[in-house]
Amino acid sequence: MACIALNYIKDSMKESVVNVHMIYDQEIVIKTGQKCILRSPRKEDAKQILSLMEDTSGETEYMLRYPEEFQLTVEDEESILEQIVESSNVIMVAAEIDGVIVANGGIHPVGTVQKTGHRAEFGISIRKEYWGMGIGSAILKVIKEQAAIAGYEQIELDVVSENTRAIGLYEKFGFRQCGTIPHGFKCRGGRYLDLNWMVCPI
Repeated sequence: MACIALNYIKDSMKESVVNVHMIYDQEIVIKTGQKCILRSPRKEDAKQILSLMEDTSGETEYMLRYPEEFQLTVEDEESILEQIVESSNVIMVAAEIDGVIVANGGIHPVGTVQKTGHRAEFGISIRKEYWGMGIGSAILKVIKEQAAIAGYEQIELDVVSENTRAIGLYEKFGFRQCGTIPHGFKCRGGRYLDLNWMVCPI
């Protein structure tokens, strides 16, 4: 999510119709007993957000990009984060443990035209060492709540078909599969991965 194209973010701001900025801050306790802060990322988090996206993209084939395919600079990400803070329809929630951002998730509008204004697209990344600790569930719960406040009617995502851990999480929160994209990803080495398209009404 942190790598939404800058121009797309700008377009989304222009089409925003809800005059509420989505700023979030909450402390939770994860399964290890550690305290975790769920909050809206700020401009000063740009370097950590980029590192998170690059690192998690190297930990699994289930992410969209390879680490070296991230072209944004820290300054680019700072600008994006500043705009998200001021947005009413682009929502991002980071998970911070001991001052380190270990996960990040969010939604943005599927498009900037009126006919798709009710639809949001979701993305999330979690450092592998924090998988299975409840962080994904906590972020998704917040995102669904904030999406409703922002006026969205449904959240959409695509997920690699063999990623059963993620699919189980999404189904728990009300997502249902709408279809499959055969060979949605072509990985290095030639292996193909199918993608499931999932939708959750709000």
